[in-house]
Amino acid sequence: MPPVLWILTAAAFTIGTDAYVIAGVLPDLARDLDVTVGAAGQLVTVFAAVYALSAPVVSSLTASLSRRSALAAALAVFTAGNALTAVAPGYGLVVLGRIVAAAGAAGFTPAASAAAADLVPPRHRAKALAAVIGGITTATALGVPLGTLAAGTLGWRATLGGVAVLGLAALLGVAAWLPALPPGPRYTLAERFAGLRNPAVLAVLVVSLFTVTSEQVVYTYIGTALAPATGARAGVLAALLLVFGLGALVGNAVAGWATDRFGSRITLLLAVGGMTADLALLPWWCRSLPAAAAAMCCWGLTAWMYVVPQQHRLLFLAGSGGPLAVALHSSVLYLGMAVSGALGGAVLQFGPPPWLALPAVLLGALAVGVAAVGYGRERALSSTVPTVSPQGQVFRREGRENADS
Repeated sequence: MPPVLWILTAAAFTIGTDAYVIAGVLPDLARDLDVTVGAAGQLVTVFAAVYALSAPVVSSLTASLSRRSALAAALAVFTAGNALTAVAPGYGLVVLGRIVAAAGAAGFTPAASAAAADLVPPRHRAKALAAVIGGITTATALGVPLGTLAAGTLGWRATLGGVAVLGLAALLGVAAWLPALPPGPRYTLAERFAGLRNPAVLAVLVVSLFTVTSEQVVYTYIGTALAPATGARAGVLAALLLVFGLGALVGNAVAGWATDRFGSRITLLLAVGGMTADLALLPWWCRSLPAAAAAMCCWGLTAWMYVVPQQHRLLFLAGSGGPLAVALHSSVLYLGMAVSGALGGAVLQFGPPPWLALPAVLLGALAVGVAAVGYGRERALSSTVPTVSPQGQVFRREGRENADS
């Protein structure tokens, strides 16, 4: 991997910390803003929904910029949003800060994935994507636990202020060290959504939507769900989030290797199936600290294994429209986070936190089912996979490699 790739990894660490740290500071934030935990959880919904909806628009607006300029602009907006969140006196301005930060994040992640793919030969794309996603998984391993611990000591505003400082550092790093890669082709919004007309691409996106919603419906409210095991102590919760994050680091690293070695099908089904089984036992392991530690490690390991094979598969299925499909995939992931925040808040209105396992397991099972059916149909079609061009034209590729990837 070229050394410059790690600049993108560091910037992705900042984005990932911001996206996921709210889960660790949620109880503290709710008390400070005098709102319910469910209402505070809607900050995740707002952030994720804005990201999902604005990513295609931001990509179109920055299409004429070099990769470096686009990434620097995105990080500048992201940093401003987090600074506003950190100093906002009330819930309304906190929501506004999350909206601004989400718009910046939406401009960063797809451009970073595309830049990573451009920096390496095609045979190393999966590893390059894993390196960028590794920044986000490192955020779950280090950024989120440290942010949770800081919130327990200094308050949640210090955590979000720290994210703003990291955003500024990432901005300076990208501006100084990333090559001015030329902009990619310019596409209209209709062309950016062309992948939705390809049944194979659409099936991959549906699997990711179900999977991320299954994961996040529990993770968003993990502080509340693990209260029986942690005794509502921020330090203990931070330790469990560290265990989750370390598992995620291993899972992401294994996913890049396994996808290149065995293909996406085996990697994906093992990851989603393992995560679903783990979350099914939430009502039991949330009550015991040792059980919670083991379950969080297994959950992190499996939950972060599915993104790399999904992106790798989209790059293959969409052909020359691969970067557009990856951008759609990023929007779908954040759409799932938005749905999970709202869904989890609704569940907590009617039942205790362990009830979050019900929608998590149902959605995980649906993801496994849709993925298995999709792969089965492609194999039945004698290794012929429909592929979409950037203009939405559907054609077919032949070859055994397609069926296995």
